[in-house]
Amino acid sequence: MTRWQFVPSVEGTLIVRILCVTNMYPSPHRPGSGAFVCQQVEQLRRFGHTVDVINILGFQSKMNYLRCTLDVMRMTSAEAYDIVHAHYGYSAYPAMFRSQAPLVITLHGTDVLGKNIFERLCTRAVSHFADAVIVVSEGMRRRIPGVVIPCGVDLDVFKPYDRDKARARLGWPKDRYIVLFPFDPARPEKRYDLARASVERLVQEDVDAELMTVVNVPNGEMPWCYSAADALLLCSDYEGSPTSIKEALACNRPVVATEVGDVGELLSGIAGTRICPQDAGTIARNLREVFDWSRSSEFRGRAAMARYDQALTVEKIVGVYADVLSNFRARTVGKRLLRSG
Repeated sequence: MTRWQFVPSVEGTLIVRILCVTNMYPSPHRPGSGAFVCQQVEQLRRFGHTVDVINILGFQSKMNYLRCTLDVMRMTSAEAYDIVHAHYGYSAYPAMFRSQAPLVITLHGTDVLGKNIFERLCTRAVSHFADAVIVVSEGMRRRIPGVVIPCGVDLDVFKPYDRDKARARLGWPKDRYIVLFPFDPARPEKRYDLARASVERLVQEDVDAELMTVVNVPNGEMPWCYSAADALLLCSDYEGSPTSIKEALACNRPVVATEVGDVGELLSGIAGTRICPQDAGTIARNLREVFDWSRSSEFRGRAAMARYDQALTVEKIVGVYADVLSNFRARTVGKRLLRSG
């Protein structure tokens, strides 16, 4: 008996039951971790799909990957899931032990582009066992073949607020230029050292600026952080498709970034944004140039993010599901015919 079927929703799309397996998802210990995965899950649910989530909590113990494997086996044996969707390369290993349902893997950046050779090799190996691979940027697709679907942004959540009200809410200084760095300084690839040096250069040049680092803030609070800032600074060594840039632009805040991942595509044609090399002096100069834009009503970053609306992203993902399920059914029918013959 086939375990899935096309069920028309109000929008006339495929309705499926999904088991999401991920090592990055908001939790009480890390409320900001994997927010983009959570947003995708919530949008799938709004479209009428049923989504259960296994959060591996690999940062607590590597043994949790083994426990997750048992959870995957138990849950997919007890429930007729149509799709098992793993986010990040390591997460796909427990997901491989699902019962019957096809496997979709989304790769997000570090698992393909990072400096950890072992992780990159593991990701490449497990991708061969997936029924479909989604990558979030064209640069990643050149490393591992897959369908390019950048993570989207929830434009209902990420919207601009009044700067003064946002700063009052957060307790941030009212008259200083605020450069937002919404990344964990402990992650070396995010280059907190370079961000700090760039803002220190501004201060040396008598610009009253401050670098504000935001980590593990609940997703619903992040629009206030973006709205309170004068610019987002991203100076990473590598990225997939940085969600932070989309969120900042959706909140109408300028961005200064190094050219990593799909940053060039994200910022293309948006006046008041800058792409520059990893040099503190150059970054400082570009920050000065965008500060005026941050306080101008002419900045139109939000309008450019319509193409990354979370709803459009999820529609593309559901399209991948439909193709996977169609191929899965064809293989299942073929195997039955071979057995009956």
